[in-house]
Amino acid sequence: MFYRCTKCLVPNTRPRTTFINGICSACSFKKKKKKIDWDKRWSDLEKICNKFRSKTGDHDVIVPAGGGKDSSYVAWVLKNELKMNPLCVCATPPLLTKLGRDNLDNFINSGFDVLEVNPNRILTKKLSLSSMKKYGIPQQEWLMRILTIPINISSKFKIPFIMYGEEAESEYGGITEYEDKARFNKNIIYEAYFSGITISDLIDFKKNKKYLSLYKLPEKKDYEKLYPTHWSYFEQWDEVKHLKIAEKYCGLIRSKKNTHGADNNFSHLDQEMYILHMYMAYVKFGFSRATTDTSIDIREGNISRSDAIKLVKKLDHKEPIEYYSKFANYFGITKKTLIKIIESHRNKKIFENNNNKWVLKDDI
Repeated sequence: MFYRCTKCLVPNTRPRTTFINGICSACSFKKKKKKIDWDKRWSDLEKICNKFRSKTGDHDVIVPAGGGKDSSYVAWVLKNELKMNPLCVCATPPLLTKLGRDNLDNFINSGFDVLEVNPNRILTKKLSLSSMKKYGIPQQEWLMRILTIPINISSKFKIPFIMYGEEAESEYGGITEYEDKARFNKNIIYEAYFSGITISDLIDFKKNKKYLSLYKLPEKKDYEKLYPTHWSYFEQWDEVKHLKIAEKYCGLIRSKKNTHGADNNFSHLDQEMYILHMYMAYVKFGFSRATTDTSIDIREGNISRSDAIKLVKKLDHKEPIEYYSKFANYFGITKKTLIKIIESHRNKKIFENNNNKWVLKDDI
């Protein structure tokens, strides 16, 4: 049976999310955060920065960043308040938007060193199509390399300190065992961020080994020399605060209109593939961007649950038909084949066909 959190709108179908007495793990974590000594956490961060700060002016922290609000905020505070010298690493996303490119350029122009890594496009398209067919996850290869590329750069450049943004499993509902750990290990990367999928699940590894180095993590002995962590462990995650800093100091430009399926114009501006990624979440699990965004807003006290329900009913089911030709062209298939792949992942346990229209069987 499909049901949603009684506090926010996260459904029980969301991968790795657990429920206790009808309340999802993200809402439970929100309550736990009230008891965290954030001053001590910030003091811990200052000590870590003191440990890794370069005495010679070299880069001393890797920040995965693409010009968006959150990574811009993290990089800006590290540089200007904590006096670090970040090397920002951008794993260029598939179907990068013009606004995404402009925001990345603005971020660079605001005073940051950015190493942009663009993998072999023939390979990325093969991997994307494979994950779309097998798992209904069009972004899987990118979700892998936004983690593996900064970590590999960290290892190769001998800059062990890596600062990611939020710990998404804790913040949005997922595996809870890492919510009180500053440094994250390989287990959470494979179990959660990779969804248990390896690169060998997407392509013949032996035949393509020499092309896949960007998708592999360093060996254990090399990984243990690194200190990968999340900003959200040290400071409460606040997207509105991040947006203000990114606009004021890093040149972030909002979209002129709300992005597809969303009720805001400031998140996930950099790529169009995210639109298909979130629509596939609706096809497989019965929720999309509106559920994700409004659930965050409910937890932050920015919207009532009843108003959030109205937005979810209005937006979550919207099919990105106007993008299908672009997605199909990227994958190298026909639009008809793309639609067939999408529907092959339709979760008929939670959907029913009502007058040639798929609707959720049990919902708000």
